[in-house]
This record gives sequence, structure tokens and C-alpha cells, in this order.
Amino acid sequence: MSELIRNVLEHSLSPHGAIVSAQYYKKSNTIRIGIADTGIGIWKSINQSYAPKNDLEAIQLALTPGITGTTRREGGTEQNAGAGLFFIKSIASVNSDFFVIYSGKAMYKLLKRKSKKIALHADPFEDRHSKKNDLPGWEGTVVGIDLSLDKTQEFSLLLRLLNETLRKAIKERKKARYKKPQFI
Repeated sequence: MSELIRNVLEHSLSPHGAIVSAQYYKKSNTIRIGIADTGIGIWKSINQSYAPKNDLEAIQLALTPGITGTTRREGGTEQNAGAGLFFIKSIASVNSDFFVIYSGKAMYKLLKRKSKKIALHADPFEDRHSKKNDLPGWEGTVVGIDLSLDKTQEFSLLLRLLNETLRKAIKERKKARYKKPQFI
């Protein structure tokens, strides 16, 4: 939850902060978390360093490890590695929990895995998901996640997969960038 709140403080520029809600459901042993802000939204935040065509592409970039609106540098900075939303989405993905993010006119919703095989993808559009780019506009950002406390997935495996995926994604983007001809 601290990463989601940190995103509001660092990226949203909301003069009102955010509304944070969390509730524990005893019967399902699940925590449901929702955070909503009325800031500048993901597109404007990411647009400071990248050039997304629309709100959905901005959400895709925000969920990609190593990409942050604070810098174009691959892997971000020491203060902001561009991995928080990726980590949160990955935890939901591994545990087959609910995850949704809505900003501007776009929404990305992670769908439950069909197979038992656990795989993390740097590109969130490679995960099983649904998306929309023509919804009523929301200036800020809304994130919702359910975290089941019954899942006994090996946490060290999750951390290893997160680290490997983050390193690989940054390395691939650096390699692609430096292959491009540069004219002076």
C-alpha cells in the first residue's frame, strides 16, 4: 500500500492527496485496497519523459518495469526505479488476485491466470487482461487490488521472478535504444 500512496505523492500532483481504503474480509481472508486521486493522471505524468499516444498506452508504460515519468533513463533513478506498479500487478498476477488501474479514459484489468504456470511479463499487455480506452474521463488515477492471504506462493520465488523480469526488461530496452543510429 505504501508504494501506491507514494505514487500519489510523487506523480499525481494532486492538491487534495488521495482517498485510500482498505478492508479485510474474514470469510475469504482477503484484503481489498483502493486508492483514488484527482491529480494529473498517468498520461500527463508519463508524458514528462515519454510520449504515449493515449491514456491506455500511458498505463501500459506505467506498468512496465523500469519506466517512470520522472526520467527517461532506463531503470529510473535511485529514488524512483519505475517498478512499484509492476511489482503490485505481479503480486496480483502470481496469486490470481484482482488488479485494476483506471486513469484518463483508459482502464487495464488483470484477469485470473488460466494455467498453473507462473510467468511474469515486462509488458503488461502480455498478461491475461482486459482493457478499454474509451471510458468516461477521470483526471486522476484509481487503483484497486485484492490480496488473498491464503495464497502460499513462495515469496522468495516471487521476488526472484520480479528481479529477473525487471533486469531483463531494462537490458532489452537499453539494447534497443543503443542500436538506433544517432545523428549529431
